Amino acid sequence: MLLTAGFLSSCDKNKDNGGTDTETLKTEILQDAANKVITASYTDMASKAGELLTAATALAAEPTDDKLASCRNLWKSIRETWERSEAWLFGPVDVDKIDPRIDTWPVDFNELNDLLKSNQELNEAYIDGLNEEHDALKGFHPIEYLLWGKDGNKTAAQFTAREKEYLLGLTQNLEKLAKDVESSWKSGYAALLATAGASGNTEFTSKRVAFETIVDGMSGICDEVANGKMKDPFEVQEPMLEESPFAKNSITDFTNNIRGIMDMYQGKFNEDGKGLEDLVRTHNLSLDNEIKEKHGTAIAALQAISVPFGEAILSQPTQVQTAMTKINDLATTLDEKLKPFVQQYGQ
Repeated sequence: MLLTAGFLSSCDKNKDNGGTDTETLKTEILQDAANKVITASYTDMASKAGELLTAATALAAEPTDDKLASCRNLWKSIRETWERSEAWLFGPVDVDKIDPRIDTWPVDFNELNDLLKSNQELNEAYIDGLNEEHDALKGFHPIEYLLWGKDGNKTAAQFTAREKEYLLGLTQNLEKLAKDVESSWKSGYAALLATAGASGNTEFTSKRVAFETIVDGMSGICDEVANGKMKDPFEVQEPMLEESPFAKNSITDFTNNIRGIMDMYQGKFNEDGKGLEDLVRTHNLSLDNEIKEKHGTAIAALQAISVPFGEAILSQPTQVQTAMTKINDLATTLDEKLKPFVQQYGQ
C-alpha cells in the first residue's frame, strides 16, 4: 500500500489543481504570453497607428476642430495600448530601440520650433533618420504637442503648413515603427518565446530564462513609473518634465503601465489565456493574493491623484508620494517573491 501511494504521488506531482500537467501549463503560459498578450498588443498598436495616420491626413487636408478631436482621441487610444505594452519591453522593441524612437520626453520646444522654422523637408524619411540625440523630435510627444499645443487648448485653425507637414511625417513614422515591431514578433520572435528551452533556441535557452525575462519586464515598468516618470518631475517640482503634459494624460499613462503588469500576469490582452497567475495559484495561493492586492493598491493610489500630474506634484504631494510608494511595494513583491518563484517552478 505504501508503494502504491508513493507511486500515485509521483505520478501526480506535476499536475496543477485543475488536473493540467505542469509542464504543459508552463508551455501554454509562454505561448499565450507570446501570442495573446505581446503580439496581440503590437497588432493593436499597428492598427491604431494606421487609424491615427488616416485621421492626421484628413486634418492636414481640411483642418476642423472635429477632425482635431478625432486625432486627439486616436492618440489617446494608441497611447493606452503602448503604455500597457511597456510591461514587456524586451525583444525587438528593446533591441531595435523602438521605445526611445517613439516615446522620448520631454519635448524640447526650442529645438522643435527651430526645426519648424527651417527649410528641412519634414517627411517620414527625415524623421526616421534622426539619430538618438534627437529622439525627442519624433514619436508620441511631438505629435501630442502639435495636437494640443503648449497650453492644451490649440484649435484646428492654428495649424500652420509646416505643422501639418510635420504631423504627417511623424504619424507616418509612428505607423512604420509600430508595424516593424508587430512584424518582428509575428515573423519569429513570438515563436522563440513560445518555444523557450527547445533545442536550438539561443534567445530563451530555458523556460526559466523566459519567465525571468517576463518578470523583469513587469518589475521594470514599476521602477520606470515610480522612480523615473513620477519621481523626476516631483523631486524638482517641474511640471514640464512630466510624460504627457500637453494632453494632461500622464496619470492615465502611468495607470496603463501598471495595468500592463496584470495583463501579462493573467495572460490576456484582448482575449483570455494562460498566465503566470495559473502557475502561481497552483503552488502558492498566498503569493497570488499578494500580487493582486499590491497591484490593486497601486492602481487605487494613482487614481487618488485627482488633478493632472503636472498640478499634482505641486498641490497633491502626499497622493503622489503614496502612489510612488505603492508602486515600489508592488515591484518589491515581483522582484523578491515572484522572481524566485519562477526560478523554482519555471525550470
